[in-house]
Amino acid sequence: MSGDSILLVHDGVAPRPDILGFLLNRYKVLPRRVRDLVGIRNENYLLMVVDCRIGRTSDLRELTEALKAFAQKSIRKLFISDGPDRGTTLSAEAIGAAAHLHRPLEASSLYFSVDQLILAGMGRPVDPARGLPAQKARGLYAGIDITERILQFAITGQKLSQDELYSAGDALIETMTETSLADWVRLVKLHHSRTYRHSLLVTGIVVGFGMHLGFGHSDLRRVALAGLLHDIGKACIPVDLLEKPDQLTPDEHIIMKRHAAAGREILRKHGGFSPDLVDAAGQHHEFLDGSGYPDGLMGSSISDFVRLVTIADIFSALIEERSYKSQLSALDAYAIMQGMKGQLDPALVSAFAHVAQQSSFVG
Repeated sequence: MSGDSILLVHDGVAPRPDILGFLLNRYKVLPRRVRDLVGIRNENYLLMVVDCRIGRTSDLRELTEALKAFAQKSIRKLFISDGPDRGTTLSAEAIGAAAHLHRPLEASSLYFSVDQLILAGMGRPVDPARGLPAQKARGLYAGIDITERILQFAITGQKLSQDELYSAGDALIETMTETSLADWVRLVKLHHSRTYRHSLLVTGIVVGFGMHLGFGHSDLRRVALAGLLHDIGKACIPVDLLEKPDQLTPDEHIIMKRHAAAGREILRKHGGFSPDLVDAAGQHHEFLDGSGYPDGLMGSSISDFVRLVTIADIFSALIEERSYKSQLSALDAYAIMQGMKGQLDPALVSAFAHVAQQSSFVG
């Protein structure tokens, strides 16, 4: 499996669990001790991640000798060290580091560096005109990381702390203050999964909408978390249905609609989530005239908070590309929303015009 795997080089009996765990969440990984590198010299890998101590001369010498087996290969190397020590950085660069990270290390930072190096190795570096500088892309990769954690939480009950959610929300807010919705959508479109793209797009749009409405940080954080969590119920829907390239059949639509009630129950079951986040997960497909699902709620039964998320969700779905439908421009999507009289909050739809105009690049 070497051609599509990451080679994780470590100097202990086993890899350190934090880095191994992060990598296994997204990639195929082959862990190898430094002393075992010679035995795999004829294999190719997407990337080499070196999680070894190189502060001592003896450690550096051992690793340098082992890496000679890869001297004729173009494999890129990402080094991870225990701290921001200048000497360690220079040593890593001297033995071929293409990038260097240090602990404490967030998964989002690791994923960003790994993805960039893999793309560069394939001759397809990300065009800066399509995305953001690395320091501004933190929100995207934090969003991808927390979306994965949310799905794991929904499926397995793996612990998901409020601090993790707040940290991801803050990173997204920071990114949205530094860039445009155009940049955000371009970055989101780089992700291969339709489910991830949609959640991240909804999050960016609802945060941008909140900023336009003058929300303070605490309220922006709430809507960011709502965007991230609103589709958590899709963890209960078969992946082949979520990622189906063709239009859903009527029976498949019935199955897909179950995600709203499922999301509400997931958050209620695990506890610790505010009522507005539970409502966002369970009610974001409800309409003011009672024609929505799962409960056919009407009017004042639907909070302003949920109404915001619903607008962002509909707009995102309309501007997203699908193999079975043409991608709408943002202005065409907004026109459709204006025509949904009686279903959406008219004052919020009117205010959303600014967000649609800022997104008018889509099409």
